[in-house]
Amino acid sequence: MDRWEVAALILVAVVIGIGGQAWVSWLDHQRRSKALDVIKAAIEAGKEPPKQIYEQLEANHYANMGFSKRPWAEAVIFGAVGVGFWVMFGLAEPGDQRDKMMFVAAIMSAFSIGCVALAIFAPGQKPRDDGR
Repeated sequence: MDRWEVAALILVAVVIGIGGQAWVSWLDHQRRSKALDVIKAAIEAGKEPPKQIYEQLEANHYANMGFSKRPWAEAVIFGAVGVGFWVMFGLAEPGDQRDKMMFVAAIMSAFSIGCVALAIFAPGQKPRDDGR
């Protein structure tokens, strides 16, 4: 593979990761907006909103603050970038900035391994009831 092909693969992996996170954030925003609409409609009708709605909003709030999120997406992105740089390192001619490519590949690989470890062991986090 040429360097531009490797760069294109890295770019695609990053765009897919960013797009996936954007989609999840948009879905969470829609869920919270609908919950707030239910609360608003209940208050306008003079009724007490269901406690489950407040619990759902609070649970989403804490999840978005990072208390229950496991960094699997970050592990995949760092891993893909690391693999790309390892391939570039392997294809590079001796003395053709190989040291820089190996350095970036090693850093990205270490970050990926670190994210996998955090996702598996999740230090300092309480396990969620739904198993995530």
